[in-house]
Amino acid sequence: MSDGAAEFESYEKTGYLTEPFRIFHIRDCAERSFPFHYHEFCKMIYFVDGRVDYRVEGKTYHLKPHDFVLVGANVIHKPEIDGSAPYERYIVYLSEEFLAEKNGRGESLKFCFEEAARRQNHVVHFAPDSYGQLVGCLLRMEQIDRQREEYMGDLLLKSAFLEFMALFNRSVVTQPQAFITTAAYHEKVIDVIAYIRGHLAEEISVDSLAKQCYVSKYHLMRQFKEATGYSIHQYINEKRILAARQMILAGTPASQACYECGFRDYSTFARRFKAIVGRAPSKLE
Repeated sequence: MSDGAAEFESYEKTGYLTEPFRIFHIRDCAERSFPFHYHEFCKMIYFVDGRVDYRVEGKTYHLKPHDFVLVGANVIHKPEIDGSAPYERYIVYLSEEFLAEKNGRGESLKFCFEEAARRQNHVVHFAPDSYGQLVGCLLRMEQIDRQREEYMGDLLLKSAFLEFMALFNRSVVTQPQAFITTAAYHEKVIDVIAYIRGHLAEEISVDSLAKQCYVSKYHLMRQFKEATGYSIHQYINEKRILAARQMILAGTPASQACYECGFRDYSTFARRFKAIVGRAPSKLE
């Protein structure tokens, strides 16, 4: 496996968030093709209408009106859009710093994204009586966002986002059955993704993964590439680097993050880190 930057050319980090939160309301009919990609912030999509499949970490969800898609930071995903019908959605960008806020009981705004990751299900569909408040918040957020430059506009906008996220997380807590379990996926691929996520610090080989799944490694490699857009080696390296980045930003020395995320050689780690993140790990410390 090459250590050079070319190994990572199929990965794409897209979008930049320079504010704590943003909301977009988009309706278009454009025939667009998106590559698999990820963001350094969390994203939520409220699906209004259209013909869209959303692929997230090996699973494909056929969206229905009033579905919410939860895409955490560094989660690999892409939409597949049928341009024959208008695609209408609200998109909410949320920074990790904003979501780190907690109330006096330690309840986190990020709970819904953490629960999606734990369940490996990234779409929720709440009971009908939940949507009045949530959609009302979205409409209010959109309206206030257009008036953010007016007196106290920034505080009103933050208040609206806090209300929306508090209500959304409450709905996740009270309606755990809302997580969609009908996504299409290869069971072996999901097992491999879960194993990789839980064993980043250990030696992981395609041969050992195939042995655990009781399939040939070539069959597993083909299924994994089909489901995620990436080779197993690429996926492991990407997740290790992104995990190391989070650790370094949280205050862990780069040399320690290197070894705790499964790398055995710092120079190799530093080259791969710069190829993916765009900066040397020492520049984040």
